[in-house]
Amino acid sequence: MKTAILLLGLLAMPLARAGGVQAPLIEVEDGDTLLVMLNGAPTRIQLAGIDAPEDRPNPKFNLDRKRTRLPAETLLELGRKATLHLRELAPPGSTLILEGDLHEKDKYGRIAATVRTTDGRALNERMVADGFARASGQPAYQPLQEQAVKEKRGLWGSDPEAAHAWWESGPAR
Repeated sequence: MKTAILLLGLLAMPLARAGGVQAPLIEVEDGDTLLVMLNGAPTRIQLAGIDAPEDRPNPKFNLDRKRTRLPAETLLELGRKATLHLRELAPPGSTLILEGDLHEKDKYGRIAATVRTTDGRALNERMVADGFARASGQPAYQPLQEQAVKEKRGLWGSDPEAAHAWWESGPAR
């Protein structure tokens, strides 16, 4: 019996080492928000430490539009590209590993978490490094963003003027 318990403990070590909770992905809502099944209920997860442009009109989109003075369609196109990239990184049905305080919600009803795929890729970092989101309150992501801008990755390459207007106008820097 002790051997079986020890063996089960050893099998669970990779997840325990990651310090996270597994959750199946229901859908990608936008470039920094996921809907996962957590504790038997659909739960909105914010990729902690990053901000991506909105892909549909909402209160944050309205603020971004006012701050950037970009045409609505230009701003929405940035958001659609970010959302599409996150869907490519984590297609619906993927199992994700959530790390962080999974009980605290933000003003939009989301739980902020670092999200990893089962192969260890951190989606938060990838979105910034690939140029589809900006670092927001996470200093460790700042060099990733600077490199993405320098190498014209993602939004920084497809529409650099709009991406810079969005980045420079936001409180997320």
